[in-house]
Amino acid sequence: MAKRKSAAQVAARNKARELQAQFAALEETRLETATRAIALQKELAEFDDETDRLVQELRAKRARRRNERQAQLGALAEEMLETKVSASEAAARMGLTLAELKVARKAFNDAVRARAEASAPAAASDGSPVPAAPAPPTATVPTAELSDDSAAAAVLPRQSGPSEHDGGMAAVPGSPTVG
Repeated sequence: MAKRKSAAQVAARNKARELQAQFAALEETRLETATRAIALQKELAEFDDETDRLVQELRAKRARRRNERQAQLGALAEEMLETKVSASEAAARMGLTLAELKVARKAFNDAVRARAEASAPAAASDGSPVPAAPAPPTATVPTAELSDDSAAAAVLPRQSGPSEHDGGMAAVPGSPTVG
């Protein structure tokens, strides 16, 4: 025979079942909250990755455009120096410091060199290097990569003589310096 339960035991068992149901409901709420939090963290990580990728693309685009503009500025600096002014005067006339002028000229020279290397033949079919053809007597500012079509290529005569531009005064001994 089954034992009879007292009324107090039945009430206690009912109370325990109610508490268990409340705990189960709270546990389900906690599980749903944790699931949403984990999903949101994954979305946040994906958002951060996409943002980082976009920032890197913008920085690369900025650097590319800046180099293009710097090379154009260097071409203008070379053009100014071809008028036989000193580098400091050319910088002052162009609203640059001497250091900025040198950076612009270096960017121009690098762009010309890169363009020349890109257009030079790699090697002959038998593996022997092909001698490079002499450079043409003009230098152009690379503008093929420009995205805004704002500038045309500037053709500049190459300067003969010293590699550092001295305003043409090194070739003339005893000439007064331009002040």
